[in-house]
Amino acid sequence: MRIGYLVDTHGGPYDQPLPSRENVVETMEHMIEEAILADRYGFHSIQIPERHGRTETYFPAPMQLMTILARETERVAIGTFALIATLYHPMQIAEQTAVIDNLSRGRAYQTLARGYHPGYWNFFGVPQEKLLGRLLEAIEVIRLAYRGERFSYEGKHFRVVDSLLSPQPYQSRVPLWGAGQLPPAIRRSGRIGDCWTCDPFPILKETWEQQVGAYRAEAEKHGKKPFIVLMRDGWVADTWKKAVEDFGQYYIDEMRFYFRQGIFAHHPDYDREDKITPEATAKDVIVGTPQQCIEQIERFQEELGVDYITMRFRLPRGPSFEKVKECIQRFGEEVCSYFHKKEDPAMQHPAIPEACRW
Repeated sequence: MRIGYLVDTHGGPYDQPLPSRENVVETMEHMIEEAILADRYGFHSIQIPERHGRTETYFPAPMQLMTILARETERVAIGTFALIATLYHPMQIAEQTAVIDNLSRGRAYQTLARGYHPGYWNFFGVPQEKLLGRLLEAIEVIRLAYRGERFSYEGKHFRVVDSLLSPQPYQSRVPLWGAGQLPPAIRRSGRIGDCWTCDPFPILKETWEQQVGAYRAEAEKHGKKPFIVLMRDGWVADTWKKAVEDFGQYYIDEMRFYFRQGIFAHHPDYDREDKITPEATAKDVIVGTPQQCIEQIERFQEELGVDYITMRFRLPRGPSFEKVKECIQRFGEEVCSYFHKKEDPAMQHPAIPEACRW
């Protein structure tokens, strides 16, 4: 088991006023520092989300921040969760990823997604049609580009004419992580990805078993060893009560926001907004003392078959950057370090960049 860290690129509440340039610069610096601290204190990877046209978002495209972190970090794997591949020409993705991989000496990976937010396609004026076809073609083009040979490609959505990608990635192959919560996307992760990455929403055991079963079957069908990445929100403190005091209001606000979007309609424990409380959601987050956090991670590993955890400590409204930095240090020193001491052959999995199999 290894633990990654997601740098949430939200720096304020949803639909806040347009930020000042001073606020933008300061917030960007805080986000970069979060990743540097995660690298320093033993987190295994950094993940960067993608969001466009949002006043609360300070690094809209993930590869902007990834490029900086390729020079500013030393050990962590650097990747996306997720890159919306349908917004770009695949050669642009391949080229920028190769640069990041070289700057980081082989620590890059990509989570490529179809996307779901119409505002992002509107932002770039990209037609919201045949998105799955665009995603699959993009992956095909990127893989051709990484062969190190001049090639041409004529697809329904993308065209490449007698082109050679240079530089090539530093590592022999850049891992591709799959993502998605709907059944077709989950099965697709088993077919085209090196792993399946899932969102930090509450888990209903019956639904989870169906999802995992579908993913595992598809991965094994294509000769791959399944690898499951689970994202969770969380916080570490001296007591569970203190962790809830520091983090609970922000997490519960976020949960209730998604409840109003209909995300939890299938979950009987959260069929009313007032049921979303710190006590009720304790099983769905990694919150509490270092020992409680360790036990929760081990529960996800043993009961759900999770191979890798990605943590998020900061949500749009908080906690403050300073408190988050303290949490990164403590979680790294007292939780991540516990798992570093255990033997873990899973780190040799193809989902892990070559330079990060520690």
